[in-house]
Parts: sequence; structure tokens; C-alpha cells
Amino acid sequence: MVDFIHCTPDWFYLSPDQSILGMTAYNNGYYYAWIPLSEADETPPDNIIFNGVFPKKTPVEKGTIIIDRSINEGDNRGIENFSCIHECFHQKLHTRCFMNRSANYQHFCQKKAFRAETGDRSNMSAIEVIEYQANYCAAAFLMPREAATAEFLKTMGLRSSPPAPLPKTYDVDQAISELAEKFSVNYTPMKYRLQELKLVSREELSLDEYFC
Repeated sequence: MVDFIHCTPDWFYLSPDQSILGMTAYNNGYYYAWIPLSEADETPPDNIIFNGVFPKKTPVEKGTIIIDRSINEGDNRGIENFSCIHECFHQKLHTRCFMNRSANYQHFCQKKAFRAETGDRSNMSAIEVIEYQANYCAAAFLMPREAATAEFLKTMGLRSSPPAPLPKTYDVDQAISELAEKFSVNYTPMKYRLQELKLVSREELSLDEYFC
């Protein structure tokens, strides 16, 4: 996906507390990367140091996506995959959405951007719509309809799609976990993808579940 849209990925600390997971640059410019003191080639003033890192003005080229380095350092490939593809779709779909911003504008995605449910979608703000679109497209890309359906039916021992979404039993829950591992995503995006495909029944909406 990164190669297909001619996007350049990189990994830096985007915040001192891992509250920002991704960023996409629509133009050449700069942003402030958070640099660990152990990797600094300068001695920053004490008043800008936070949690052992400090902000440094860093150039960035148009078409670059930045994934927070803390994700890459962890052992959760699912979070890295989803956040990277999410940012790729921002780069592919949403350039025109930010045409009225400053020439140096970059779009930063906080953790809440990866929320699985947004509540009442009819009242979503413009930025919530944009994040919903990036999440939906990332899910469809990482868990294609035909492949996800086939693997779910195989795992559940079914010959065809059920006439109605299956209730979330222990067996269904185990199938979701197995498919999440096969598709290199986390449990929550796999569950919501199967719900969108009407293979698993929807539960009460939760605003506390995240794709990343």
C-alpha cells in the first residue's frame, strides 16, 4: 500500500506520552519530533525536556507518513499495520480536505481517531467523518471481504454464510481471535470487520474500543 500510493513511511516519537499515533504530511515543511536525550547531539534546556525526550524542529517531505516510534518498538504488529494503513488512506483520500490549511499543514492522529465507534454517526463532525473513512478503508484493505468471509466460515466449520449474524458465543470469540492473528490485526478491528460483513452480531455500541 505504501509503495502503491508513493508514500514514504518513517518512525519518530510524535508526542512525549504516545498520545499521537500517526501523522501525514501533505506538503514539504517541518514538525516537532520528540528526541530521546540518549540520542541527542545537543544539550536541550531543562524546561523543554519531558519524560526523557525533547521537541526538535524536523523537516518533512510531502507524501511522508510518520508512525509513532513507540508502536514500532512494541510487539503488537496489529497496531502498527492498522495505524500505517490508516495514515496511507489519509494521504490518498483527504488531501483536498485540508486545502485551506497553512502550507506547512500536517494531519496528526491522536488515539481517539482510531475509535471503533463514534456514537451517533449522523452528528459526526467533519474531522470525525475523515477519521471514520480512514478506519473503514484500512479495515477493508487489511481484511478484504472475500478473504475475511472465507476464513471465518472455515474457522467456524460453515459451508456458507449464516442467514443471520451469529451471536457472540465462546466459539465465535475464539474465531475472531484466530482471524485477527491470521490477518495481522488486533481483536477489535477484526470483530468490527466481521460485524460489518454481517457475520457476527453487533453488540451495544462501545466508545471504549479502539482499532489501535
